[in-house]
Amino acid sequence: MEGIVVLCLSLGDSLAVGVGQQLPQCRVEAEIGITSARYAIEHRSPHYADRVVISLGVNDGAGANTLENLARVRSAVSARSVIWLLPFGHADARAAILTIARRLGSNDRHQPLRRGRQIASDRSGLPDVGAAGVAAHNRHGRAGSGHRRPV
Repeated sequence: MEGIVVLCLSLGDSLAVGVGQQLPQCRVEAEIGITSARYAIEHRSPHYADRVVISLGVNDGAGANTLENLARVRSAVSARSVIWLLPFGHADARAAILTIARRLGSNDRHQPLRRGRQIASDRSGLPDVGAAGVAAHNRHGRAGSGHRRPV
């Protein structure tokens, strides 16, 4: 991997912000309410990390090209481990995430999100992110504002 490699990177929407709040070792490049199309445009630069957590697609409306947008985001990621958060409900976003995870990355895993419990974990040391972390994010985050933490 080229460039500066960080231990953990959380990319995407409000759930990615919540992951970053629960995992202070993670660098966060996420924004509350962002669509996959806007994220793919605004975050084009390559991302290098040991582990990357991605949460995108849940804010996409009908007719969004979620599959293509997620493919663009994933192609900019170079990591030993990539964890996709699967939203509860949102069948179109789930299908796009599963397609990209299977198609583009042998090191990609997907983690289901259950009602009342948001999970982001892998076997290599990322702890669970509980509903309290997402609730804390919702109390302190401002809708539409970006949240970034330096390396």
